[in-house]
Amino acid sequence: MFKKNNLLFAFAVLFPGGYCTTQVLNRAPTINDTLQSVRVGADNRVTFSIFAPKASAVTVGGDFTLGAPAAKLIKADNGVWSYTTSPIPQDSYTYNFNIDGINTLDTKSAEFKENPNALFNYFIMNGPDTEFFALKNVPHGRVEKILYHSNSLDAERRMHVYLTPGAGKVKGKLPVLYLLHGGGDNDISWTGAAKANLILDNLYAEGKLKDMMVVMPSGHTAAKGFSMGAGPDQDPFCKDLLDDIIPFIEKNYPASAKREDRAIAGFSMGGIQTLNLALWNPHKFGYVCPMGTGFFPASIKEIDEKYTGVLKNPVINQFKLFYIGKGKDDNLVATNNTAMLALFDKYGIKYQYKEFPGAHSFVFTRRYLVFFAPMLFK
Repeated sequence: MFKKNNLLFAFAVLFPGGYCTTQVLNRAPTINDTLQSVRVGADNRVTFSIFAPKASAVTVGGDFTLGAPAAKLIKADNGVWSYTTSPIPQDSYTYNFNIDGINTLDTKSAEFKENPNALFNYFIMNGPDTEFFALKNVPHGRVEKILYHSNSLDAERRMHVYLTPGAGKVKGKLPVLYLLHGGGDNDISWTGAAKANLILDNLYAEGKLKDMMVVMPSGHTAAKGFSMGAGPDQDPFCKDLLDDIIPFIEKNYPASAKREDRAIAGFSMGGIQTLNLALWNPHKFGYVCPMGTGFFPASIKEIDEKYTGVLKNPVINQFKLFYIGKGKDDNLVATNNTAMLALFDKYGIKYQYKEFPGAHSFVFTRRYLVFFAPMLFK
C-alpha cells in the first residue's frame, strides 16, 4: 500500500499466550522494492541486478560462467548494479554476488543451495533442455531426512533417503544406490540444487528405472582425515558408511544386503570416496559410478607403491558396471582424471568412460545421473 510516496509494511507479531498484533512500518520506497535480481531473456541471456548504492565494486560468479571468472557489474545512477551474460545453454545454474569483497546472498530469490560453509543462489532457465529435471505431474518419490548415530564417529549425523514412487508396492528387498556429494556440498545438495529426486521421478514415469532406494549421506566429518587420499583408511567417512550407514539402512528399510543390489556413485570428493570404498571393498558393491574426479598425483604414487594388491584384486573386474564420467569442460580434474585412468589401464582394471556436457558442477552431474541410473540393477 502506498501513501504520499511512503511504503507501508504490515506484519503480524505473535506473543506468548497465542494472541497477535499487527504492526506497520512506514518508509520511503526504493528501486530495490521492485527490482528483479535475475532476468532470463528469450535469447538465453541472463541479466543479474543488485541494489548496492554505497558499494565500490560488485561481481557475480557461479557455474553459469561455464568456468570463466566472476563478472563485473556496472553501476547505474539509481544505485543498481547490473551485468548481462552472453547466451548460455538452458539449465539450472548457481550464482552469488560479491559486494566489496563480501559474498552476498540474493535475498530476492527463494532458491538457494546449502553448502557446508556458504550459501549460493541458483536460477533455472526453463526450456526443452531442462525437461529432464522439471517438476512435472508424475508420481513422485518420497525424500526423507534421517538422523542417525554414528558409532564410528561418535556423532549424531544426517542423511537423506529417496524412496521410489512404487516403494509401497514392491515385494521383497529394494536395491540401493549410495550417492555421494562433492566437497563443496552436503547431503541435501542432491535433492536441492541438483534436482536428483525430480530426475528420478521423471525417469520412473518414463519406465526407465528399476525400483530402488537412493541414500545420500553427508561426506564431511569432524574427524581428522583426508577425504581425497588413497584408500578408505585415510577418510573417516568411509568407515561411517560401511559400519554405520549401510547397517542402519538395511535395518530400518526394506533394503537388500546383496552385493549385486548395491551401487555407489559420487561426484568430485564423493567420486574419490566412491573409488576408495569400492576398490578396497569390491565384494560389497556391484555397480560403481564415480563422476568428475581423479586421484591427486601423491595419491596415484601411493597407490602404485603401496596398494598394488588392491588393484590386482580380480573381484574388481567382476563389477556389473564400472562407469566413469566427466564433464567435457571440467578442467579442474582433467589432469588427475587422465592419470587415474592410466593407473587403471596399467593394472588391467576394466572400466567404461564417457564425457558429458558441463564443467565441474551439477550441469554435468545431472546429465550423468540420467545416463547411468537406468543401467543400475538390470
